[in-house]
Amino acid sequence: MGGYQMKILIEDQMAPIGLDEKKPAFSWLLTAEEGEQNLMQSACRIVVRTGEDTVWDSGKMETGVSTGIGYEGEALQPCTKYEVKAEVWDNHGGKAEAESSFETGLMDSLYAAWEGAEWIGAPHATVCAENRGVFTIESEFRIEGGKGEAGIVFGANDFRLNDHTKNELGMEGENYIRYAVCLEDGDARLEIYRVGYAPEDTAEKPFAVTKLVNWKEKTQEILTPENADAFHKLTVEVDGNVAYAYVDGILVDAIEEHGFFGTKVSGRQLNPRGDNDVLPYPRLNEIGFYAGKGTTGYFKNLTVRNVRKPSAEIVRETPEGRLDGGKSIFADQIPVENGYFKVEDSQITADPSHHSIPMLRSCISCQKEKKLASARLYITARGIYDCRINGQEITKDLLRPGLTQYDHRMNYQTYDITGLMKPGRNGIGVTLASGWWSEAQTFVVKNFNYFGDKESLLAKVVMKYEDGSREVFGTNTEDWKYFGEGPYLFSSYFAGEQYDARRAEVYETYSLPEFDDSTWEKPVVVDTVMIEEFCTMPGFGRSWPAVHEQKPEYIGEYDAPVRIVDRRTAKTRKELFPGVYLYDLEQEMAGVPRITLHEKAGTKIIIRYAEVLYPDLPEYAGKEGTMMLENYRDATSTDVYICRGGEEVFQPKFTFHGYRYIEISGVEHAPELEEVESLQYSSVTEFHGSLTSSHKLLNRFAENVSWSQKCNFINIPTDCPQRNERMGWAGDTHIFCHTALNNSSLKKFYERNLQAMRDLQTPEGQYPEIAPVGGGFGGITYECASIFMAWELYGQYGDIRTLEKFYPGMQKYMDYMKDKGLPGTKVNPAIGPLGDWLAPMGVDAGAQSSVDLVSNCFISECLGAMNKVALVLGKKEEAEEFATRKEKLNKLIHQTFYRPSEGIYSTGSQLDMCYPMLVGVVPDALYNTVRENMMAITEEKHKGHIAVGLVGVPILTEWAVRNKKVDFFYQILKKRDYPGYLYMIDNGATATWEYWSGERSRVHNCYNGIGTWFYQAVGGIRPDEAAPGYRHVYIDPQIPNGVTWAKTTKESPYGTIIVNWELKNRLLNLQVSVPSGTTATVCIPDAAVSCKMNKKKVSVEKKTIAVEEGNYDFVFDLNH
Repeated sequence: MGGYQMKILIEDQMAPIGLDEKKPAFSWLLTAEEGEQNLMQSACRIVVRTGEDTVWDSGKMETGVSTGIGYEGEALQPCTKYEVKAEVWDNHGGKAEAESSFETGLMDSLYAAWEGAEWIGAPHATVCAENRGVFTIESEFRIEGGKGEAGIVFGANDFRLNDHTKNELGMEGENYIRYAVCLEDGDARLEIYRVGYAPEDTAEKPFAVTKLVNWKEKTQEILTPENADAFHKLTVEVDGNVAYAYVDGILVDAIEEHGFFGTKVSGRQLNPRGDNDVLPYPRLNEIGFYAGKGTTGYFKNLTVRNVRKPSAEIVRETPEGRLDGGKSIFADQIPVENGYFKVEDSQITADPSHHSIPMLRSCISCQKEKKLASARLYITARGIYDCRINGQEITKDLLRPGLTQYDHRMNYQTYDITGLMKPGRNGIGVTLASGWWSEAQTFVVKNFNYFGDKESLLAKVVMKYEDGSREVFGTNTEDWKYFGEGPYLFSSYFAGEQYDARRAEVYETYSLPEFDDSTWEKPVVVDTVMIEEFCTMPGFGRSWPAVHEQKPEYIGEYDAPVRIVDRRTAKTRKELFPGVYLYDLEQEMAGVPRITLHEKAGTKIIIRYAEVLYPDLPEYAGKEGTMMLENYRDATSTDVYICRGGEEVFQPKFTFHGYRYIEISGVEHAPELEEVESLQYSSVTEFHGSLTSSHKLLNRFAENVSWSQKCNFINIPTDCPQRNERMGWAGDTHIFCHTALNNSSLKKFYERNLQAMRDLQTPEGQYPEIAPVGGGFGGITYECASIFMAWELYGQYGDIRTLEKFYPGMQKYMDYMKDKGLPGTKVNPAIGPLGDWLAPMGVDAGAQSSVDLVSNCFISECLGAMNKVALVLGKKEEAEEFATRKEKLNKLIHQTFYRPSEGIYSTGSQLDMCYPMLVGVVPDALYNTVRENMMAITEEKHKGHIAVGLVGVPILTEWAVRNKKVDFFYQILKKRDYPGYLYMIDNGATATWEYWSGERSRVHNCYNGIGTWFYQAVGGIRPDEAAPGYRHVYIDPQIPNGVTWAKTTKESPYGTIIVNWELKNRLLNLQVSVPSGTTATVCIPDAAVSCKMNKKKVSVEKKTIAVEEGNYDFVFDLNH
């Protein structure tokens, strides 16, 4: 062609394999060579072949479109490689071509496509007692003679409470929780002891005492003189920080709680720190029996089971032994009499932890007498997997298969393992971890084991030989083996990872064909059970939806792979206490450390993480400069490494953390700074978009936005990467969507999230507030995410298939919303309950009138977006209906919320004023009044500061861009006191905070919707809604007073758009680069008195200059 460099993308990916898309889309990037100008594609042709067969030839198509061209050929066959060739002609008569390929996956979403492979997993649970905070502990026992006290103990010997440096209350010494039945002279009571958890705790006096009567009825006695000497069952259900007690199955101890989420029955609070937004206590830890002074207790058993269905028993200690057939942990401590544990005048505890995370292995026979043509591994897991074949890793991608709404849709991956296979026996080894499937999940502690209580594996290897024959080897319980004593003792996203390097050899060799697995056990088939929905926030939030009501689909598609995208080494080291070292990365990150150690074999090292340190304030006296962990809540984020000896490296594999600080304790030789490295995880591998300017702190803020995005785009878009949440809150997701798409190419990433929202849409049409998983709260400000994001994706990429795919669900949601909000005598609460969540102090964002106004404006904006979507899809009648509904609603919003005597809407907040302007509520005659009043209120009431929260930031930003109020907005951004973006930076922020004040999370995307201003206002790159996918753009920089230069890049489907400008005295120098396939309209500044383009004069009377592909230099003489 003489003018282009060209590469082909299939479904926005380079040569993907395992693709289940029946009609994949083809795109290509055209890059003009140096010196070429005004090159545009005029036609193209796509040819798809498999072997010698052509399955589609598009013919020469007269079009300038080079993105999202859908396949229209013969039906694609499963597990087949297709070669793709694209030819392109340009407007100068040139021609270019490029080739690529893709390979289909199973092309069948049903389980049958796995050809008999079974879901297999461990026959035993993995129990790490120090990390289990949700459980039911139970024992059947009798008190000899019907007098005395006896019971059960748990939460004993918590390592955090054994060391004053590992807990914020400075506790050190004996610690336990004891529930004891006390029978004395006809009085039956339950005494609860808490020892060593808080300074006020004592072993001499019960923490709480309650009569042994039915808690609900208050009268029914359970233990009477007649049955006092009989066996009774004591059950304690621990739900994180609280516990319920039962005797003989009858509730005897609970609390009626009146809180933010309404009235509910709660457990007794055992955690002295509180029951919400606190570090969790107790954990299971050591468990055991108790018999008081002069008391003999006979115990049949001591069991622990999961609370959430299927409520599997995970610990069972009896005189005969334990669950796995081994001897009881109490066998050497407690005598047995008549088949019962006999405990006298003592308290005895032991650690019930058992079995490491599952390791599975098998051997695959590859025929020696035939030549292997190809071998493919198709694999997925409930949990996450690490797979090796013949000792080799199959991928560098992390945390696979990733998170989807597992009961609806499971991603599987396809690997080309041809090069790893050899004739004869081949070993395959897979280690499983809980991931997003089990262990601690969500911000509700009770959601432990959300999707299930056991990890499992589904896989098949397909070998094809050159003679056309084919062999399949799948997971099953006959050919595979299980091992539960590997080096990965435990792993959980929230709790962290424990690794015993002395056992490393088994992991390093178990995938070799010659490995001896003769002592390994058989795995078991693992199935799912239906778990009913339940509500933890009555009267406020959504129920957590039922799971496994149906069987999932198995889909091979883009799965948002997680990779290591950045690295940082520690910058400083400080010894906080003897043997306790604090390392500062000077950057908020999300991922794992890589630490080089030099210790003796058996040395136990504890690694903890934090975002912030205790400040030098009176309330933190004695803790200044040490790690503050309270904001991590239930995510204890503690790794344990047991050394094998010599120089070795610890790098967790099955977890990740959010942190700036790393604390290492237990070492004799503190690692040097260069030996403590942090690996940043993310699904965002490149940042194509950027803005830098002459304002250094604004540049730092833009960098903070990028770090927040990297940290919160780990497989799904999350609110935060560190505490017990890490969830796909729809509000956080959609408010940041535009900025995120400007920063990076994330079409598939967001479509994946849209799919999760569609999976969770209710039969009535309501979208979730959180996806995947479900539950949450927020109302329409969160539920509307699908509509806004689908329209945004269409605008960014111009792919109509996005709208076609998700429009039915969007329409269903708007049908659901017909009786919500206005009109009506009062606003339907279903559209709430949140207004502008996380607005700064002094802004009454929770005022009902503000919540109602904002919610109705969201409905209006949804209707406006749906009108546009319907028009694009050719659904004119539906478009007219949406337009009519919007017009009617806007009139009602104005009538209901406008206060003419004051010239404000609702409370007069920035959001209450600018949102009605954006969605067309404000009549033309009042627009200037409302706009000026909003700006005046900002100056007078808020002292020129930003006064919006999560949903308000992108709305205020868009208002400023549209109204070209660049100096107004710039003055807001420049504020260095509270609340403000530079206030964060001045107070050490290296990512964006969750609260303007710095509370809770230090890496959030909730205020990052402001990034639009950088690209569209300062950078001046504005998309043309009439030409989606950046087929046409406007170049119109808005220059803040005091900023002298800016450089902006924006990646589009057609290539990189670059806008650089510099202001010197009266001269504005503007450089613009337009990629092939895009045209641009350069707007001449109103103040320009002259203009040159590439040194040639252009009349300023034209107001705009149309340009095509190429590089342009403009000089404007401004009459200031």
